[in-house]
Amino acid sequence: MSQRVKANINAHVLVWARQTAGYVLEEAARKIGISPEKLQAWEAGEDKPTLRQLRVAANVYKRPTALFYRSTTPPEPPDIADFRILPTAGLKYTPRLLYEIRRAFQRRAVAMELTEQLGEVPVIFPLQADTSESPDSLASRIREALGVTLAAQVSWRDHYTALRSWVSAVERLGILVFHVKDIELKQMRGFSISERPFPVIGINGKDSPRGRIFTLLHELVHIVLQSGGVCDLQETESESIEAYCNRVAGEVLVPGNALLHEETVVENDGNTVWEDWRLKVLADRYMVSQEVILRRLLIFGRTTRLFYNRKREEYEEIYRREKAEGGGPVPHYHLILRDNGPAFTTLVLSAYYNEAISSRDLSNYLGGIKLDHVGRIEQALFGGEGGVEV
Repeated sequence: MSQRVKANINAHVLVWARQTAGYVLEEAARKIGISPEKLQAWEAGEDKPTLRQLRVAANVYKRPTALFYRSTTPPEPPDIADFRILPTAGLKYTPRLLYEIRRAFQRRAVAMELTEQLGEVPVIFPLQADTSESPDSLASRIREALGVTLAAQVSWRDHYTALRSWVSAVERLGILVFHVKDIELKQMRGFSISERPFPVIGINGKDSPRGRIFTLLHELVHIVLQSGGVCDLQETESESIEAYCNRVAGEVLVPGNALLHEETVVENDGNTVWEDWRLKVLADRYMVSQEVILRRLLIFGRTTRLFYNRKREEYEEIYRREKAEGGGPVPHYHLILRDNGPAFTTLVLSAYYNEAISSRDLSNYLGGIKLDHVGRIEQALFGGEGGVEV
């Protein structure tokens, strides 16, 4: 039997790729399908993988095989702050979360490059603030910049329309909005990259549509504050930046002056206990979760912390049951558009049709799509579907 050809790779790059992907040696070896001792020998330069083994390792680490032949290790991948607070602060970044953050940085870089190639000028994000500004004041400025009127908001008849509309409004400000997948909600609900141009918001696709709407606005506030990071939106400290972002996002979505004048709220005046049907009416009117409505009522002293905490536990249990039941299959082109976001997808398609990039680039930038998917993506993007959410 002929000897198998070994890949003459740089062992230091192999170590770098594993560590930056978030794998300990034993876990990486298991995913590659080798023993930890063999991987350790590769990383020490005492042995080398075969070409097939290198391809497997590259796939596990989400890196191109050519990278492992570099003479030096690449620069450290970009990082963002971690705003997750107790009880989840001890969670380590999973390889999938690290990969999605890295992808977000890469797509932002692609957006800047394509914009330059097309001779276009990026939209300059118009807002800036710090936490010394009152949440209500900042929320008013954000709402005005988004251009979403209360009349338009209450006209939305379902939460997918609401989500698409809020995403469109946010992207008009020059922000790229992506959905991420295969990440548990306890790891993160969203993250943001606040660098300009093309700030980025990543939303967890496992969340409910109304949950994603709140995350979208929460991360938008982080970008306004120029404090991008990974968030789970939990509040345990009243003065935390997460609490501030939650407060502003809640005021944007459910303006206090409008809420307190709702007939349903006026009728319940003086009663701190809220019937489920009343909360549902308000949640459906603003296309937010019942928890968001109840949180707003708590802020205005219309309910108690005890009642809010009890209902919050109920909502979490209901959501767990609904997620366990799952949903139906979703067309692949819908997922492509959802995950890449309308703004980035439009930019890539424009570059392709202007012959600034090849069909191979088009496929790579949008996550490995086939050319026969392009027509369906365009139909969803420009034909009114706007990327049906799942």
